[in-house]
Amino acid sequence: DVGAAEVLSYRDPDFADRLKACAPEGVDLWWETSREPDFDRIVPSMRQGGRILLMAGRAARPEFPVGPFYVNNLSLHGFAMFNYSAENQRGAARDIADWVGRGAFKPRIAKTLHLQEAAQAHRLQEDATLNASGAIAGKIVLTPRARVE
Repeated sequence: DVGAAEVLSYRDPDFADRLKACAPEGVDLWWETSREPDFDRIVPSMRQGGRILLMAGRAARPEFPVGPFYVNNLSLHGFAMFNYSAENQRGAARDIADWVGRGAFKPRIAKTLHLQEAAQAHRLQEDATLNASGAIAGKIVLTPRARVE
């Protein structure tokens, strides 16, 4: 729905084979959002000179295949949104709002809850991210209740 040429699930037991079939030379960019990155899975999937971007896993201490990483001229980058200034974040928010407004970006909405259900939204997010429950796949949207006049 969003223009991907191929869609793979990282949970698929045949993921590595399917990725190799889609990108025989490897991928240029691996954007890792899991709390426990598996570099033994990631590094062999990379094209020479590729980049790995991490944006989760503060407490992770995974094994790292140093040899295959450096002989393929790979690079590893961390990204934490909270390190960016309010002005940088405002610019990103404006771009995203523009893309959504034009229909160029359609985020997947997993659950819509009323603002009064914010605690439930936090529990869902925590269960999905900290406990890897798989309970949600997409964004949680909070909406205000309609006013009763």
